[in-house]
Amino acid sequence: MLANSKRLTAGTVAIWTTLGLGTGLAAGIALSEWVGEVNTPRLQRAAGRLQQPAPARAMTPAAGARAAGAALLGDKALRGLGLEAVAIARGTVELRGWVPSRATRALAARVVRAVPGIESVINNILVRGEDDLVSRGEPA
Repeated sequence: MLANSKRLTAGTVAIWTTLGLGTGLAAGIALSEWVGEVNTPRLQRAAGRLQQPAPARAMTPAAGARAAGAALLGDKALRGLGLEAVAIARGTVELRGWVPSRATRALAARVVRAVPGIESVINNILVRGEDDLVSRGEPA
C-alpha cells in the first residue's frame, strides 16, 4: 500500500507538465523582450564575433620576462650583449644592460615589444660612451 501512495497519477503529471510549459513560455517571452528581436543580421554579427580569435591575455610577470629574454637572445645583434629583462607587472618588463649605440638600444625595445603578451616596455638600457661619461664638476 505504501508503494502505491508514491506513484504519480495522470492528473498530477498533467498539472506539473502544464505548469512547466507555462513557466517556460513566460520565461521565453520575458527573455525575448529583454534581448530583443532575433533576425538574420543580428545572428550574422553574433556568428562573426564567435569566429574572431580571443584577445591575447597579458602573460604573468615571470612569463613575460622569460619571453622577453628569449626574444633578446633570439636576435643576432642583441645575443651577446648580456641584456636583462626584469618582470615588473603583468605584460610589463624592464630592460637593463649596456649597448654600444642608441640604435641597438632602440632595437632591443622593438624586439621585446613584438613579443605577444608584452604590452609595455621600460627601456633602462644604457649606451656606452654616453651614459657612462662623468660630466665636469662631478666627482668620479
